[in-house]
Amino acid sequence: MIHLIQSHQLALHALHFALMKDQQNAYLWVDSTTLPVCKNQRIQRHKSLAKIASRGKSSMGWFYGCKLHLIMNQPGEIVRTALSNGHTADIKMVEQLVDGLKAKLYADRGYISHELKSKLKNKGIDLITYHRKNMQAVGLSKADEYNLKQRNKIETLFSLLKGQYHLVTTKARSLEGYLAGIYATLCAYQLCHKNKPMIKVSEALA
Repeated sequence: MIHLIQSHQLALHALHFALMKDQQNAYLWVDSTTLPVCKNQRIQRHKSLAKIASRGKSSMGWFYGCKLHLIMNQPGEIVRTALSNGHTADIKMVEQLVDGLKAKLYADRGYISHELKSKLKNKGIDLITYHRKNMQAVGLSKADEYNLKQRNKIETLFSLLKGQYHLVTTKARSLEGYLAGIYATLCAYQLCHKNKPMIKVSEALA
């Protein structure tokens, strides 16, 4: 099975992007998750993914590996994905992710940037985030406050990808095999998972 997955990397890549087609929605949620490729004590000895892996820091501490950036819609479907090395800031990947989309985009405080918000606004994306404690309070509508609170659903999606579909692996022996494994995971979720983390937006609030 592993050999078949590795030998069909390009096909899995194409299938993943085909499954994301037409998943545009008026309400979207963005976040990223860490993909450690080895334990921290083995960083110096890790060679197979050295071209794309790097040290990064998340709320759970330091890790060595990559990050998966993802946009999901109300039905819990994957709309866009991007892979970066571990130290890449989330806000640097947003413009690439939303290219061609038009929607309200909900994100956590890691995406706060007046410059980014302005750029996205010109492209038809309304970036909605909370404010930091040292910032002036942002006046949000009840609908936006409600939708921001639904961000835990994208965390549920990441948990499914890691727990049921084995997104994270420390056993990759080649870059091609590692990427093929990620696309296989994403395709498995897109095709097979029946109870996706759906977000219901109240019509009264919307």
